[in-house]
Amino acid sequence: MDSKRKAIIKSSVRSSIEKLISQARKAYTSDNPERSKRYIRMAFDLLKKHKTKLPEELRNSFCRKCHLVWIPDKTATVSYDRRNNCLRVRCICGFSKRL
Repeated sequence: MDSKRKAIIKSSVRSSIEKLISQARKAYTSDNPERSKRYIRMAFDLLKKHKTKLPEELRNSFCRKCHLVWIPDKTATVSYDRRNNCLRVRCICGFSKRL
């Protein structure tokens, strides 16, 4: 494949992933967490298939362990870690990530 075609495919994959993550947020807020997890898994499958990276703003919007969308005070707690001078996001499954 030529580079122009790869660029078109990767841009369409990124837009599809953005749509899936926004749909996952909507599904979780409408009391359907299993559908939300399914949308995140579909986004991961697209990433693996086309070997693309997540956009920077979407990288920290869900849990990589349980595939749950992070919504502050609902699915994740956000706190400031003074020892490491960073933000710490903790999912309800127990997974923790420093930002």
